[in-house]
Amino acid sequence: MPSRARAGSSVDDTAPGGRLPADLTSFEGRRTDLNQVKRLLGETRLLTLAGFGGVGKTRLALRAARELVRSHPDGVTWVELADVRDPCLLRQAVVEALDLPDLPGRDTWSVALQHVAERRILLVLDNCEHVLEPVAEIVDELLRHSPGLRVLATSRQTLGVPGETVFSVAPLPVPPPEKAAEPGVASLFPSLALFRERAASVVPGFELTPANQVAAVELVRKLEGIPLAIELAAVKLRVLGLDELVRRLDARLDVLRHSARTGPSRHRTIEATIDWSYDLCTDDERTLWARASVFTGGFGVEAAEAVCAGGTLPEEAVLDVLEGLLEKSVLSRVESHGQVRFRMLEPLREHGQHRLRVLGEHDDLVHRHLEWVEGLVGEACLQWFGPLQEAWCTTLRLEQANLRAAAEHCLTHEPCHERSLPLVGTPWFLWIALFLDEGRQWLERAVATCPAPTTDRAVALGTLGYVAGLQGDQARAAEAADEARGIAVALGDSRVEAYATHVAGLSALFHDPQRSKELLTRALGLYDGHDALDDHLTAVRVQLALAHIYCGEVDAAQEHFDACRELCTLTGERWLFSYALYGLGFVEKMRGDAERAVELARQALDIKWFFRDLCGLATTMDLLAWAQADAGRHQDAACLLGAAESLWTSFGIRLFGSPDWLSKMRDAEQACRRELGDRVFETAFRAGREMSHADAIATALGRVQVPSPTALADPTVVKLTRREQQIADLVAEGLSNRAISERLVISPRTAEGHVENILAKLGFHSRSQVAAWVVEKRVTMPSAARS
Repeated sequence: MPSRARAGSSVDDTAPGGRLPADLTSFEGRRTDLNQVKRLLGETRLLTLAGFGGVGKTRLALRAARELVRSHPDGVTWVELADVRDPCLLRQAVVEALDLPDLPGRDTWSVALQHVAERRILLVLDNCEHVLEPVAEIVDELLRHSPGLRVLATSRQTLGVPGETVFSVAPLPVPPPEKAAEPGVASLFPSLALFRERAASVVPGFELTPANQVAAVELVRKLEGIPLAIELAAVKLRVLGLDELVRRLDARLDVLRHSARTGPSRHRTIEATIDWSYDLCTDDERTLWARASVFTGGFGVEAAEAVCAGGTLPEEAVLDVLEGLLEKSVLSRVESHGQVRFRMLEPLREHGQHRLRVLGEHDDLVHRHLEWVEGLVGEACLQWFGPLQEAWCTTLRLEQANLRAAAEHCLTHEPCHERSLPLVGTPWFLWIALFLDEGRQWLERAVATCPAPTTDRAVALGTLGYVAGLQGDQARAAEAADEARGIAVALGDSRVEAYATHVAGLSALFHDPQRSKELLTRALGLYDGHDALDDHLTAVRVQLALAHIYCGEVDAAQEHFDACRELCTLTGERWLFSYALYGLGFVEKMRGDAERAVELARQALDIKWFFRDLCGLATTMDLLAWAQADAGRHQDAACLLGAAESLWTSFGIRLFGSPDWLSKMRDAEQACRRELGDRVFETAFRAGREMSHADAIATALGRVQVPSPTALADPTVVKLTRREQQIADLVAEGLSNRAISERLVISPRTAEGHVENILAKLGFHSRSQVAAWVVEKRVTMPSAARS
């Protein structure tokens, strides 16, 4: 849940979908490197920024990614790998960053390969060194399948993939001793500029002057221009003068230089700087630094209090100690979706892990971290069906890396094996609403690791069947449900039997609605006989109502949907509420009230977008398209049918292969074709299909105007200027704005303005739509007219 913290940091609203992380500090001293990286990415499809920890690889990659957004029309996708320790989850991390989190019915990776195959995407893989071999395999496969893809990786080691270009990220240049006193030297040497900027952030008003510049030059020279070392040293200006800082640093480096430690000089320098930061911390700060390293992906105040407090560090002191670590730049503070979290740079986290082992607390802290995750999941289960659901959705997404770490610990440490079953099996909504495909992996591993026929295994099998059914794997769903039911009956646990029967009914829904109705009715009766959680009762009634619709029993379906809507409204639940709205919209469509169906479908769609529930978004988008066709808005309907196909392509099986629903989709398509003609329909359909998910949702909700297929189908309707047509032709050739500016000898800003005007005139959202329009225009217009 939302954590307490003090104000005063940058905001990072990075969310699933590959958005670029926020810059927490300014970018200093890498302009030459940045230009070289951008140039190399124009010449090679795989560029690895290599260098030791703390040298600035991530910061350079992030700035390059920001400046290359416009030259990659299908997006820049950032994949953070520092928190991914299980090689099995690497592909899932890439899939999620590509905005393909749940891919029911098809092999996840195959769909991801298809997704990038015809797109021009820049994929950034940050911190690859700890999973180097599997990352290399993934990159090689992606590049072979996707000619328009470029990959930018950061790693302490090269990937070793054929065609890889390596850019060695060096420390920042430092001034030679003879220039130490020259005026303006900071503007010539990035290391000194970085120190000046960081020192000013620590000591307001700090400036380089003739009196302190020589000492500052000596400092950055001793630190060999290493950015992380410079940042950590600058923090110490809070308590030391610059001259004293240089003297103490010199003493530490001399001790290290004459010790038994081995390794390159620069590795020893960063090690010495981190050691010094550790030594300058208070005892409580050292304790918290070491203990907090057990978290992956960051943590909040309450998590730190729960896991890290104890012994000499009382819970009530944790908040103040966190503030001390923030002031020393050991932690960085980010705010995401209103929740404050703390992170360590990977070299600092590694140092904390080492100290934790030296202190003999590592195993105990890992155990406490697992207990905290179990408590988090337990609270989520109790509070999911209620007014805190959306907050829990945000929290669980933010804690995904910690959930992974806890599950991996359970499955790789024999004494904890059995704890994996309730951890991944009980929170069914975690996988259905948030991480469908990843859930399948954890559930399969858990039931394979724990074969004893226990209640926990039966529940995990039920959740596994639920996930498999929504993925379109009905054989595995039925198998898991049958085994779960067998265990429940043998143990006399009718509540778990209800869950297993529920899952079996869901599995039958899309191919045998009568059988599904019977199973779901039986499950509802079993649930009613126990103190069942409201989420199970509501979910089974939503699915039972859909079975009634399949069987043509509209009144019975409405009764169940109304009951679900009323209960969700009463309790403040939102996710299943959106399914009740969807179902009621379906009922209104069946009864012929297209306008009411549109209204309800839009309400459902708006809620589902918050959860990024692609399964629900796809089904609701189709329903909205059908209702718009019934209402006579065929142009809108054609565009939405295309957008729905794009969503379903992520899943693999449109409308779960249901003959009834597929028939309704074909009816809507035929109605649109009759009214618009094949040419206009196809163009509108393509426009919808090529939209991003966000643009598709905005269009469906009426927040963005549907592109005009009439203008698309008749090239004479849209009039571009001669220059605009020239630029549109170059866009169709795949040229970036910069390449267009070079070809036409105009400024990049002018080229960008022309492209934006073209998009606005055509009512398009992407360069790929412009390219399709140009190609169609060339085909349809006589050669004389084109000339």
